[in-house]
Amino acid sequence: MQRHSGPITMAQRTNGNQAARTPLETLIAIASYGTSQDRYLAKLITEFGKVARIRPRVVVLSNVQKAVGGAEVAVGLPSRNPYSLPFAHRKLFAEHAGDHDLFIYSEDDTLIGARQIEAFLEVQERLEEDEIAGFIRSEQDRAGRRFITSIHHHFRWRPESVIERGGELFASLTNEHSGCFMATRKQLERAIASGGFLVPPHSERYGMLETAASDIYTQCGLRRLICLSRIEDFIVPHLPNKYFTRMGIPIEELELQARTLRELYTNGGWTGKLFEPESGAPDFRWSKDLYEQPDEQLLGAIPSTAKSVLSVGCGWGGNEAWLSRNGLKVCAVPLDAVFEAALRKRGIRTVAGPLDEALEGLGGERFDAVLLADVLHLVEEPVEWLRRLRDVLGPGGGLIASVPNTGDFSLKVRDWREGRTRGLAGERNGAGHHQVDVRRLRNWCRKAGLRAIGITPLLDGSERPWRRWGAALMGARLASRFILTASRRESNG
Repeated sequence: MQRHSGPITMAQRTNGNQAARTPLETLIAIASYGTSQDRYLAKLITEFGKVARIRPRVVVLSNVQKAVGGAEVAVGLPSRNPYSLPFAHRKLFAEHAGDHDLFIYSEDDTLIGARQIEAFLEVQERLEEDEIAGFIRSEQDRAGRRFITSIHHHFRWRPESVIERGGELFASLTNEHSGCFMATRKQLERAIASGGFLVPPHSERYGMLETAASDIYTQCGLRRLICLSRIEDFIVPHLPNKYFTRMGIPIEELELQARTLRELYTNGGWTGKLFEPESGAPDFRWSKDLYEQPDEQLLGAIPSTAKSVLSVGCGWGGNEAWLSRNGLKVCAVPLDAVFEAALRKRGIRTVAGPLDEALEGLGGERFDAVLLADVLHLVEEPVEWLRRLRDVLGPGGGLIASVPNTGDFSLKVRDWREGRTRGLAGERNGAGHHQVDVRRLRNWCRKAGLRAIGITPLLDGSERPWRRWGAALMGARLASRFILTASRRESNG
């Protein structure tokens, strides 16, 4: 009888029928600060104990000693910052990288169960060595309606990323955070060898809590992919259900997005993007909200005489649907093919593709108004965009745009104090966005053959009192954003 030499591989453990499978030695680290979420923690530990495919060793990472049934407790923070606690899993995993087959990290309120573990093990065998199956988080309201909170604000699918592996379709989502991750021994070893895993607690674009769960995807030589053809198997519930009222999309919207991506892969079509909606600023500040509610301040700047509107750089259609409901003839230029499907579902006419191609699709049609919601600071050539859009304005037509105040010096000082220097330059090539102020907006309009009729500085309602008081004295310098209205100039002189 031949003995097996060395650790059992993942393939060897999963070959054969279900009954003959050897349980995977699994190290599970759960970050749990304080005791306020211990009811969720207990549910996670119980759930892991029910999974037949794994032999779990559960280690609760905490700042306090507490009694946790069925798990070990490791007390201690990696740094003085209390938000550094989730980074404690890095050292734990590295110390036991050769002792376990599977590694799971989770926040104490994100539920990974048998369905997700089975799905991960099944599809991971089909992926390449540098590809790792990821998850998305969901919440539900009291009526049981589900929302995908991993998809919000500027986060979106990359249509060009859809690939087939072993009969399953996968795609990349720009939000790398899901409050958890799962990795095989080989993947953990790859992550450690990359130099991006065993790093001090840090934050930049994501906060420290989110960074702890997403570094393995963003800086460890592994590409995170979501399985489109089995997407329900990769949804993990966020038990507190506290975010869905202010972020996330209904499950039906996710189903439309996944179906659109699958059809795009099968049938072909435009897989590009009109522009990059994500800025390079800390906390993703000044990125475009693709799942917006109607912007009353922006929409209110459209002249009451306007009958037709071309909206450029659209997300899922909050503004456009509002305009249509209020009797205007709307045509939308979507950010990408996924949002084109969302707009059409809402009954909005679209012309899609790169800007020149989309405008050619209008066949010379002119509009009373052109709408740009948080677009100009993100495109590479704003003057050229304004020049091209000037040409689709009808007689007496106007261009209306919202633009964040990316030149806000107070925010740059705050970022510098917090050591978050990425994106401080404010130049498009280095930071993903242009530095914008009143003077620059006027210059852009002038160069594009437009006349800036008005540039209105606005403060968001959430601004702190000191900003409101400062804005009263300093005006546009402390504004949150600007509303630009412009019209054609008869000559460029």
